[in-house]
Amino acid sequence: MEEIKKIIAKAAFGQGTESFRKEVHINTEERKKPAEILGTIITNAAISSCTLEGNVSNGKAVRIKGTFDVHLWYTQNGDSKAVKTGAKFSNVVMVYGQEAEKYSNEEVRAWIQKAPECLGTTIVDSPEGSGVKAAVEYELGAEVVGLTTLNVKVINHVDFLQSFEEIPGETGEIPDEYEDD
Repeated sequence: MEEIKKIIAKAAFGQGTESFRKEVHINTEERKKPAEILGTIITNAAISSCTLEGNVSNGKAVRIKGTFDVHLWYTQNGDSKAVKTGAKFSNVVMVYGQEAEKYSNEEVRAWIQKAPECLGTTIVDSPEGSGVKAAVEYELGAEVVGLTTLNVKVINHVDFLQSFEEIPGETGEIPDEYEDD
């Protein structure tokens, strides 16, 4: 007799990664124009939260929020100086999955796939004073995991064994083809 059972399992709906670019404005000391930019580095990249924004066709939108620090070294009036600026990001990563059954108790996980890096800097003048604009690129990843049900066919053990013929070697005898010469 055939029986179908439902199993509740935790499964991944899907994963997604996307690249993002952001411009970060860095104020120099006293908001004066730097003579030269010596270098830029980004540190302390971290995710502060990730939430499910909603469902779209064949996927789910995940909002990822986080922070990182931009360190700038520059020269001004013959001196080298350094300044640090904190930056925030809030981006949506699309997670596409298989056409599966409904998921419940969904959890969202997010990570930084590629750490933020500075692509270049530009000295800018504004009415509030001079500063530096840094172009930053980073890649974020997300996955959605939830509970889903699986339908499993149960096979009765007795019926299963009766459907097979006797298997050679089960009686303890070694078939001739396997005997040592």
